Amino acid sequence: MREQHRKDIKQEFLETTFDYLVRHGLENTSVRDLCKKMNISYGSIYYWFDGKDDIYINATKYGIGKVADALFNFAAENMHDLEFFCNSFLDEVDKYKKEFRLILQVTSSPVYGDRMRQKAEDFNPVYEKYTQNMTGIFNVELEDMLPVIYMLISILMDYVVWEDRKSSQMQLNFLYKTISKTLMQKNIN
Repeated sequence: MREQHRKDIKQEFLETTFDYLVRHGLENTSVRDLCKKMNISYGSIYYWFDGKDDIYINATKYGIGKVADALFNFAAENMHDLEFFCNSFLDEVDKYKKEFRLILQVTSSPVYGDRMRQKAEDFNPVYEKYTQNMTGIFNVELEDMLPVIYMLISILMDYVVWEDRKSSQMQLNFLYKTISKTLMQKNIN
C-alpha cells in the first residue's frame, strides 16, 4: 500500500509539473516552487528523479502520453465518421496547443532534446496499441494502418509548428480521400 502511495505521489507530481511547465515555461519553473505547490519536501523528489533535468523530461514524457491518449481517444471515437474526423481533428489539436508548444520546446532543446528523443521509443508500443484499435474500425491489417497513424502525427506536428491550418487541413483532406478510396476498393474486392 505504501508503494502505491509513492507511485500516486510521483504521478501527481509529474502531472502538476507538466501543467506548471505548460503555464509558465521551462525558464520560469523552479523545482522548489513545484515542491511547495505539492507540499512535499525538496529532498524527497530525489527518491524518484536524478535532478531538475530528469524531472522536466519525465514530466514532458507524462504530458506527451496524456495528450496522445486524448487525441487517440478522439480518433477512436470519431474515426467511424472519417469525414467528420478529418474536418474536426485540427480543432481537437487546438485544445492542446500550449501543451504541444512545451513538448516541442523540450524535444528541440539542446539541454533536454537528446534525452527526450531517447524516451520517444517508449511511445511506439502506445501508438501500436491505438493503431490496433483502428484496424478493427477499418477492418485492415496493422501494417496498413501504421502509416496512417504516423501521417496523422506528422500532420499534427506540422500544424503545431507552422500554424498553417489551410495546409494542414489540405493534408487531412488528402488523407480522407486516400483512405476512403482504399476502403471502397477493398469493399469492391
